[in-house]
Amino acid sequence: MKTSQYEETDLTLKNASLEKIAATASAVIYRNKQKKKNLSIKDVSGNSGAKTFICMDDEVPKCIVKVKGDKSIMSSHPNTEKRVVLATEVLRKHNIAPSILMRGADFHIEKSSGISVMDDFFHFNSELAPPEKIAKLLAKLHSVPIEWYADLKTEFLYRDKRLKSILETMPSYAPCWCLPWSAFDTGMPVLGVGNPNPEVAKRVLNLLVKTGVYKKVMQCQDFLPLSNPARREVVIHNDFKPDNVLYDPETKELSLIDYDLVQVGPAIMDFGLPYMMWLGSRFTDFDYRKDFIKTYLKEANLPFDQSSVEDMMLDCEINTIVAFPGLLSNIYDAEVPLLRGIEHPTAKSGVIGSNSSASPTGLDLVDLLADSVKKVRTDKDLKISSIKNGFVVTMFEQEGFGSVLLNSWLKEMQKNRMLRLFGIAENDSGHLFVSEHAKQNNK
Repeated sequence: MKTSQYEETDLTLKNASLEKIAATASAVIYRNKQKKKNLSIKDVSGNSGAKTFICMDDEVPKCIVKVKGDKSIMSSHPNTEKRVVLATEVLRKHNIAPSILMRGADFHIEKSSGISVMDDFFHFNSELAPPEKIAKLLAKLHSVPIEWYADLKTEFLYRDKRLKSILETMPSYAPCWCLPWSAFDTGMPVLGVGNPNPEVAKRVLNLLVKTGVYKKVMQCQDFLPLSNPARREVVIHNDFKPDNVLYDPETKELSLIDYDLVQVGPAIMDFGLPYMMWLGSRFTDFDYRKDFIKTYLKEANLPFDQSSVEDMMLDCEINTIVAFPGLLSNIYDAEVPLLRGIEHPTAKSGVIGSNSSASPTGLDLVDLLADSVKKVRTDKDLKISSIKNGFVVTMFEQEGFGSVLLNSWLKEMQKNRMLRLFGIAENDSGHLFVSEHAKQNNK
């Protein structure tokens, strides 16, 4: 039946052939036209559990088909579906998300917002998506009303008494409210590319709680942002990176896609991941980041003087510690850093991180990193170095700020090529390097 917004159908597309998916999309796109074409189709699915397809007419994207997949961390809990539905409705209402064209039993088709702005997974095409436009897009997202999330947050918090007792006293600007990080909505933390199955994720969370490290890191006051712009409660994308931004050739504007992780939280949560994925010192120079933050603050109608920009930049650097993936990731299957010292289901057999004699342990790491943050915040030279070169880079180059334990952990992370979790690039031999992109920006 038709509604005023989109067409509804009982059709299912799970496990359907590409030809069937393309034919369904073609019928929607050319519904009222005499001359109908067969759209070409490309599978661009990520790791959320759903399947995503872009349908094109002569290389021009016309629509996106999203089909529910097998159960995963991002699709196996009703709280996730409820949040994504509400978030998407709000984003559509405020012209952030594209409109729905058809909704089926296990899929929906939405209007395409344009073409990809990726040069590669870690870089934007500077012509289609210059930094000022990207910053403007993020500021626009952060201007969307947040009231829709209040009841959801309360409902999520009461889901698990253990997590509620840990989180309920924390201020609204604490990074612990990041859902991929804290998992207080589903009990299944997102652990990075190649996420383990939901049962493994639950076991990881239970271990974090049982050992006490969950409480310690979530309540750590040193990881809280200090600047007012970073503390603002806003709508968070939680996965703001090149492959989730599109360019509309007609309007010349950028838009966001992929709302699996959208929530409300402190604005800083939308900077920690970008600093690790495309905005940090691994990929850009200081002037690029400074101009990006300045433009963001200006577009958000916030103070953008030098002091305000630098304070925000330091909060961004420190947020890389507790941003997804950060300390919770198992991307390289060597360890979950916070579970060092105990055997855990995602660790590779024999790695030092799951050995009971491992030092520092996950509990030790929280204290060591908190002490590092204190040193940087109270030392002008370290602050400048962290803003210009990166907080974790500075910590690495300064050999753990004098801590033998912290330095040994950083070296071990380097050996396992896991420093990338914090936005540090290494070559195959483990040596640090600056990407060609950042070198070009420095010229």
